[in-house]
Amino acid sequence: MAASTFFIPSVNVIGADSLNDAMNMMADYGFTRTLIVTDNMLTKLGMAGDVQKALEERNIFSVIYDGTQPNPTTENVAAGLKLLKENNCDSVISLGGGSPHDCAKGIALVAANGGDIRDYEGVDRSAKPQLPMIAINTTGGYGL
Repeated sequence: MAASTFFIPSVNVIGADSLNDAMNMMADYGFTRTLIVTDNMLTKLGMAGDVQKALEERNIFSVIYDGTQPNPTTENVAAGLKLLKENNCDSVISLGGGSPHDCAKGIALVAANGGDIRDYEGVDRSAKPQLPMIAINTTGGYGL
């Protein structure tokens, strides 16, 4: 297999009050509707609601998909994608650790390119970049 090079521009906001800074950046970028991808535990703990409130304060509509399972399935991606489409979301927030981040990446990719997540198995399968995605880590040691 030949080597390939890719560039994924990212902005990292780290430290005290970084959640507010990240939400301000979303407003500055012009996002108006976002899908929050998480798991049911972070919803029960109120963390997803905290993010939703921070978005609401900036006039950004959000909807929560908290059906992510450990090692997300294609069904998790499809369910999140359905919610994203029903609510005309222009961005995705992943809240949690590896599983919500992986699920959100799949949702953002298929939202921009169409089809099914299984269509993108392999390398260099997508024609377009994924929807904008903001990752909010709640665990240590996960690298995006």
